[in-house]
Amino acid sequence: MKLIVGLGNPGLEYKNTKHNIGFEVVGKLAKENKIKINKESHFSLLGKGRIGNEDVTLILPQTFMNHSGNAVGELSGDLKNIEDLIVICDDINLELGKIRLKKKGSSGGHKGLESIVHTLKRDDFPRLRVGIATEVHRGDITNYVLSPFKRKEMRNAAHAVTLARDAIDCLMEEGIDKAMTKFNKRRAGTS
Repeated sequence: MKLIVGLGNPGLEYKNTKHNIGFEVVGKLAKENKIKINKESHFSLLGKGRIGNEDVTLILPQTFMNHSGNAVGELSGDLKNIEDLIVICDDINLELGKIRLKKKGSSGGHKGLESIVHTLKRDDFPRLRVGIATEVHRGDITNYVLSPFKRKEMRNAAHAVTLARDAIDCLMEEGIDKAMTKFNKRRAGTS
């Protein structure tokens, strides 16, 4: 069983914000694999099903981003291997349209990942970062990540969500190494 966690903030006011792109990717996985995310448990909305040959639980934490570790900590207790936890989140340091799949690593300043690393006391779980940067940012990025994409950016954002979904599908079918090789150099809208 793999746990696929999409990071974001709950509530309608955050629904289409850049920070919620992890929710968008998990929503797309759910829709295309006919998985209903409707069970409330462990500070999250959950849906169980299959992607490819793998049993999965899709997870949308209902804590705010900075407390994502509360939800993931509760749910990851039954994992046999930390590699079975896959976290999907936005990345302000990646250009919109790019994704980066990694086996492990630091939080890179992402508050949701930071919370998970702090709670689990480890950073060796896979994560898929989805680029949201459309310009160079310095200082406080709160307003940027909590705003929606501009109309001219929406197409690239939609392509990035599809690319991230494809990377997860590949990971399920062929493993993380092949998925990293295939998708870490690609940009949304390219083959």
